[in-house]
Amino acid sequence: MEGSKIHLWSSRMEHPVNKPKIIGYWFNEKKCQKFGVAELNAECKRRGIELVKIDMSSPMEEQGPFDLLLHKLTALFAQALNHDRKAITAIKMFENYIGRHPETIVMDPLPGVYRLLLRNQTYNLLKQCFKHDDKVFTPTYVELSTTDLQHNRMLIQEANVTFPVVCKPVTAGGGIEAHEMAVVFNESGISECTLPCVAQSFINHGAILYKLFVLGPVWFVIVRPSLKNFYAGVDGCFDINKLAEQETVHFNSNNVSKADSQSPLTQLDPGDKKEDLPKADPAVFNRIVTNLRDALNMDLLGIDVVIDSCTGKYGIIDVNAFP
Repeated sequence: MEGSKIHLWSSRMEHPVNKPKIIGYWFNEKKCQKFGVAELNAECKRRGIELVKIDMSSPMEEQGPFDLLLHKLTALFAQALNHDRKAITAIKMFENYIGRHPETIVMDPLPGVYRLLLRNQTYNLLKQCFKHDDKVFTPTYVELSTTDLQHNRMLIQEANVTFPVVCKPVTAGGGIEAHEMAVVFNESGISECTLPCVAQSFINHGAILYKLFVLGPVWFVIVRPSLKNFYAGVDGCFDINKLAEQETVHFNSNNVSKADSQSPLTQLDPGDKKEDLPKADPAVFNRIVTNLRDALNMDLLGIDVVIDSCTGKYGIIDVNAFP
């Protein structure tokens, strides 16, 4: 783990000290339950570490000092973007504490987390990170904010976005609504989506999603169900009339990609065979992880990757802080 923030922090603790190191953390209650905070707290105590949940409604100066801050603030960030005063105050307090205490390690630094808060920002970053990589890409995308068909048509054409598209909320990590998406087959279907949204070209990938979980220089991959292949016509042939007739498919990405998902949206049609799909290459996954860690200066990441059924290229369709 040479060079990572995790290594640097643990190396500090090799020297005997009289008082325990203190980790200040903040997650919402759902994250606390999923993360197993009670078990983590017990393990920390055995190692001479004190785990302290930060009260975001009270001054942090009175709760510290902290040696390390571990956080999942994306939900608060999303509320702040919607002008929630409590969330704005809490975020500002957190930022101010970090500014006054440069000696405190933050997992993860806020600038990287901010880059992942809005999907269009994330996709802009991905486009730059992998512009010279002939195996990795992010599907073409455009931000849409109006139901004006003519305006949307112009934006979609200029961005080289092709139907079908996946429409996603611009704000990522803001709760259930951030995962409410739709596969749209024509321009008029955009009006059925919650605006503003990011419209991204849908890539056929054999209903397989690779979820990369990053912990510093170490990463793990889990294979999950994903959306089946969608075609813009009969037998995979492009048919503009067929495209115009197809109805929008609404879905929640969390539900579709659960390990035990039985959604009909994840069941391949008879003509599609999973055994025909390209095999995943760990070396490409490692390159994706390394480049994104460097670009974001982050150690806790979730990266969603699909492999294009036709080209075998690796499409990054989402990146999340502290999955």
